[in-house]
Amino acid sequence: MQIRKLHAEDAAVFHALRLEGLHAHPEAFGASFEGEANLPLADVAKRLEAGCVFGGFSESGRLEGVVGLAQSQAPKTRHIATIWGMYVRPEARGGGLAQALMEAAMAEADGRCISIRLSVVSTNQAALRLYKRMGFTQWAVDTEALLVDGAYYDEVLMRRSRS
Repeated sequence: MQIRKLHAEDAAVFHALRLEGLHAHPEAFGASFEGEANLPLADVAKRLEAGCVFGGFSESGRLEGVVGLAQSQAPKTRHIATIWGMYVRPEARGGGLAQALMEAAMAEADGRCISIRLSVVSTNQAALRLYKRMGFTQWAVDTEALLVDGAYYDEVLMRRSRS
């Protein structure tokens, strides 16, 4: 797998993979399929250029997984980065791609931030295990954080600090 930052020219493949994740696992994301499906590709490209999203590509060049990283811009919270939008295609799971994507995002954040935070739906045991292995610890549970198809889902809030 090749891991690299995504750019505007990756907008179509990123958007397709993001929609796949939102459709397959609506409980795992704060964003919704309906909210993202009609975004113009130009807006997706602008998001990629303005932000920091890493993609994992197979040897054939197919985008198999993504993770986003956002750094706060407010002066008092500039030391905090947030992991968002982690998704790996089912057929690409179990081979270390999620860990490689997380390592890339964490390396990007480590140079500028002392705290990296993320949230994960409490039912996603595989993700919880991965994040714990990578040094993240739970600091809170946001109960009933998401409402999907009439069901509430809790989110586990986790952080990893350099200090």
